[in-house]
Amino acid sequence: MVVMASSAGNRALVARPLRVRLTPLQAAGRLCEAAASAVMLLHSGEVATTATAQPRRSFVAAFPDDNSCALDPHQQHRAAPSGGLAGAPQWVGVVPYEARRGLERAGWSAPDRRPAPFITTPRWLRYPAVCCFDAATGRAQVVGRSVSAIERLRGALERPRRLCPLPARLRLLSPPDAAAHQRRVRRAIELIRAGDLYQVCVGHRIEVGLQGQAFALFRSMLRRAPARYAAYLELGEGYRVLSTSPELLLRAEVGQPACSHGSSSFRQLWSEPIKGTRPRAANAVADRQQARLLADDAKEAAELAMIVDVVRNDLGRVARVGSVRLVRPPHVVTHRTVHHRRALLAALADEQATRLQVLLALLPSGSVTGAPKVRAMEVIADLESQRRGLYTGAIGYVSHAGSLRLAMAIRTLVLHQRVGHYWTGGGIVADSDPQREWEETGWKATQLCI
Repeated sequence: MVVMASSAGNRALVARPLRVRLTPLQAAGRLCEAAASAVMLLHSGEVATTATAQPRRSFVAAFPDDNSCALDPHQQHRAAPSGGLAGAPQWVGVVPYEARRGLERAGWSAPDRRPAPFITTPRWLRYPAVCCFDAATGRAQVVGRSVSAIERLRGALERPRRLCPLPARLRLLSPPDAAAHQRRVRRAIELIRAGDLYQVCVGHRIEVGLQGQAFALFRSMLRRAPARYAAYLELGEGYRVLSTSPELLLRAEVGQPACSHGSSSFRQLWSEPIKGTRPRAANAVADRQQARLLADDAKEAAELAMIVDVVRNDLGRVARVGSVRLVRPPHVVTHRTVHHRRALLAALADEQATRLQVLLALLPSGSVTGAPKVRAMEVIADLESQRRGLYTGAIGYVSHAGSLRLAMAIRTLVLHQRVGHYWTGGGIVADSDPQREWEETGWKATQLCI
């Protein structure tokens, strides 16, 4: 057993090894088979090896003991442990796109006439124990605040079960409307050419019905589209989130040691926007050509350049002067089903910036709104016939120490009972082609196999 000392007045975190060899998917599957409450699985983003692109760190848990609808659940707790174990997730949850209405203009809000989505407010669950997997070392340990919580989770994971999940599939309940989406794209292009804005991200919603088990469907989605920030979350009341997100919205690390009053202000910030898409090709030669076309495409380069500027501005609002930098310039990355362009930005948080100010500056992301950001959000609210809900919001965790990691809620299916909502879309600029934009939305939904 490992015991990690924490900051003054705090209970120590405890770690015990998992005594059976399981992958994160197998572990979460065992918990689902056992009907454990609020099962969750998260991949953290880093890869174990560049050859396999397998996520290095993954987290699996069940049996939460608290919940929160705050934008930042860590604010509810006045003390945070420090040390190596404190990086383990404590709060896991989601923040929908419409979680905050008054971005810079207090009057902005989505039209009331649009139907409400499945998820309208932040939903966080606090887990007293989490199993932490490290693919690089092959080790797994259960970390928590109490031995009883650790043993409850460890016992559920180590209990042998016959995992014979039934196949799962989706059926369309409302077919995508190509004509309607292309009309929205054409209207967006008109507004851009009129000088209203430079870029806007426009999406549409697909409604599906689930046949089979949700976790079996998640396995299938992940097999078709492995993702660095994949997530399976059971949020209660019949809500589940199945995500194969490839994009980092925000990573925010606290300073060391954590503040004595427990506020754990952020010290370092990162964001990794994605823009530009090409489908994978059937053979290696054609696939390399697709990647080259994406790398050389002036329109796609302009899309990402504009979004990098928006994210740079958002970071700059809460960063030390001169600290925002482009760590990795735009480059092409390859996933199982598509090629993307992405860039990585980093900054040092201003010492006077609160945790809430950082979140308000970065949510929702410029990557999925447009430029200028607020005007793009107004156009989105006018063009899209439904509220987005979780789509283009955030999925992630807050650690015991207070650090935060949020993935962009794209390539994400939100289920309520057996009905699911899946959004797909793309960035629109002056020279966008409506037919091509429609095709791109299909590339981003291939993991659904519908």
